Amino acid sequence: MENMEINKVEGNEFEAMLDESMEGYGVHPGKLVTGKVIQVDKEGVYISFGYRREGLIAWADWAADANPDELVDTVKVGDEVEAVVVPGSTSEDFIRLSKIRAEKEAAWKTVEPLAEGEKRPATVTVLRVIKARGRDKDSDKPKQVVGLAVAVEGVEGFMPASHVELRHIDDFTPYVGKELEAEIIEVNAEKKRIVVSRRDLLKAEKAQKHQEWLANREARIAAAREARAAREAAAYEEIVEGETYEGKVVKVAEFGLFVEVIEGLVGLVHNTELSYDRSVKAEDVAKEGDMVKVFVKKVDKENHRVSLSIKATQEDPWVAAAAGFQVGDTVEGTVERFLPFGALVRLNDKVEGMIHVSELADTRVEKPEDVLKIGQVVTPMIIKIDQAKRKIGLSLTRAKKDEEKAEMKAYMDGNTEDNFSNNAMAEQLEGLKK
Repeated sequence: MENMEINKVEGNEFEAMLDESMEGYGVHPGKLVTGKVIQVDKEGVYISFGYRREGLIAWADWAADANPDELVDTVKVGDEVEAVVVPGSTSEDFIRLSKIRAEKEAAWKTVEPLAEGEKRPATVTVLRVIKARGRDKDSDKPKQVVGLAVAVEGVEGFMPASHVELRHIDDFTPYVGKELEAEIIEVNAEKKRIVVSRRDLLKAEKAQKHQEWLANREARIAAAREARAAREAAAYEEIVEGETYEGKVVKVAEFGLFVEVIEGLVGLVHNTELSYDRSVKAEDVAKEGDMVKVFVKKVDKENHRVSLSIKATQEDPWVAAAAGFQVGDTVEGTVERFLPFGALVRLNDKVEGMIHVSELADTRVEKPEDVLKIGQVVTPMIIKIDQAKRKIGLSLTRAKKDEEKAEMKAYMDGNTEDNFSNNAMAEQLEGLKK
């Protein structure tokens, strides 16, 4: 075993000595030589390049993915070939050469240098996936991909994994064989290193697409705005103030409902127009998407506003409750509260009337509380009904005069047993004149 190790060391030293001796003749590993083909067989191509031993270019060093059966007929004796001396070939009968390496060396001469911080565009072809060297023995995880080997400007370059896409990539296999637009970001001819990247191109492409999207979005918004304005203009010509329509609730707001009355025209039902019950809120009446009946109160074309009312489509409960009242009727009610200029009398659960101070008594009354009390039951006459304002005017003095007239008429018609003197009768007549 020890002899084998010694022989191995001696062999390596001997090979190094031969390499040095080759350098003395001007032939050394990495040297570019030119020769002519003298023989072709299954092992490769043999050339004479002026050295005491011929050179051998194995098919694997002749072309990438070489197939000897296909290549053997393409090489002719006498062809001139450039090749590079392969290290460690001095112990063999032939000097090992590589045409592939020579082509790479030649290709590198055509690669233009790149100043620091500069970059240039390039179309690359992905050759293979490059994975990290070595592996954690205690881990079953596959080797991490560090990048892609690419053909660029006639040489092999490297594209880091993080420069392939802007997003994370799990499987780089589909990229092999594809042509990609990239940028050369580093060139080191001495180390035969060229690095390419797609990241800035992809960022610029993404930014361009975003700008195009924004431009298209603005165009779409402008077109939609114009179409909406056209529909609204047509709708304003169609809508009729004072008419009732069935519309769709498009929004429920704190202050009311927005209702699309006609396609393209939206009006507002303010909270005050939702119901005769002032405690009702917008969300109590309808939700978005509901169909509601609305009355068009006002159309303001200049300011593009339409005032709507749901309340106007409903029966006014006050009108219904006051339907049985007529001017001239004497009604019974309860004094509910006082105002500086009169008293409010409750006639039923929904209707109240007011007795002005001038209608409280025949004599001048300063304040209603001087002649009435809260809760007092009175029988005034209805002297006015204003349904639009939901008000009823009452009078105690006219009711009293009508009562006196009725008594007088009953006496004159002989329908009473009361005896009046002429003087008393005169007093009654005089009172009726007042």
